[in-house]
Amino acid sequence: MRAIIIEEERFVEICKLLQAECLHLPKNAYLREHTGLSEEQIKFAADEMFRKFNYHFVRWAQSHGANCTN
Repeated sequence: MRAIIIEEERFVEICKLLQAECLHLPKNAYLREHTGLSEEQIKFAADEMFRKFNYHFVRWAQSHGANCTN
């Protein structure tokens, strides 16, 4: 079994990087062209995916003793 250690400061950094990526998705012409979704629809989907990922990531981190509320 392997262990992954994430310092709490890095946890915040990872969340910010993921959120920044989600902000760029609606501007991705390739994604819009191949999905047929509008910029607004992609923004909504990206926001929802980040929100759900963040929820589960925070819950997981807390279950391992992290002090995070992100």
